[in-house]
Amino acid sequence: MSGEPSLSPLRLFFREAIARSVGEEMRRDPRVIVMGQDVGAFGGSYREFSGLFGEFGGARVRDTPVAEAAMVGLGVGAAAAGLRPLVSITYMDFMMLGLDPLVNYGAKLRYKTGGRMTAPVVIKTTAGAKGQGVAHSQCIEAWLMSVPGLKVVAPSTVADAYGLMKAALREEGPVVYVDHKRLFPSAGEAPRDEILTPIGQACIRRAGSDLTIATHGYMTGVVLEAVDVLAGEGLSCEVVDLRTLSPLDVTTLSASVGRTRRLLTVEEGQVTCGVGAEVAARMRESFGAVPMARLGALAAPVSFNPVLEAACIPDAGRVCSAARALCG
Repeated sequence: MSGEPSLSPLRLFFREAIARSVGEEMRRDPRVIVMGQDVGAFGGSYREFSGLFGEFGGARVRDTPVAEAAMVGLGVGAAAAGLRPLVSITYMDFMMLGLDPLVNYGAKLRYKTGGRMTAPVVIKTTAGAKGQGVAHSQCIEAWLMSVPGLKVVAPSTVADAYGLMKAALREEGPVVYVDHKRLFPSAGEAPRDEILTPIGQACIRRAGSDLTIATHGYMTGVVLEAVDVLAGEGLSCEVVDLRTLSPLDVTTLSASVGRTRRLLTVEEGQVTCGVGAEVAARMRESFGAVPMARLGALAAPVSFNPVLEAACIPDAGRVCSAARALCG
């Protein structure tokens, strides 16, 4: 059920919130299964499936080979056959290998069959830079936003890691659930009651009057750090956590930009054809030539070198600089 929590919240790690959510949905619905590399007795690469194998066994928590195309293909096929699979892709970079079954079959199945068949599969994949180099650090969620029939969510908090996973596992079509390596060890509050975070609904993390900053995932915390600094300088920033990238919550974005009349987008992915490009285009259609800027990773592969990695992706200092420049 959904609604307001009736008890004081729990304190959980981000990874624990995912495990709790998946476990509850597996108990509620015997069609929910988990597939992926090391999801079984090992509990997932980031321990985000800890305890599930012991409770549900190998029939419902299945280790797979290192074969992402086959994993996604099996997940889409199992969903079309009546199950509700969660397929875990350890690094978002390897989503590329599974795009054919996801995009050409999973996302299009409802259209191909006139609504008679759907593919209720969740592809959980982990994005972001954390010392693992060029092929294990990319944020390519913007690639997926243009696919009709595919929903894309990206939680930034423990509560939304829980609530968005529950919502995704109940969707009738495919959902890509994008988490971030640096969020797994973070802690926060989650509701004691069973609550779903609505897909397609953004959240105002900080109210402000001078500038709207739209962001998602791990960058939400980076932006909030910057906003605290800017507040000390007299600049009031409103932070919109998108939470869902497809479909975008244009209503919440428009209300915020309508108040502040300025927009900064922040993402860890590339700004070229990125999430911020879509947000900015939508707001330009609504408000015309209000001041806007986009901030994202530098146009270079993410290095193993910690100094070069840090130089590549946005941090609070770069957010502050972009905000100051935009507000004059």
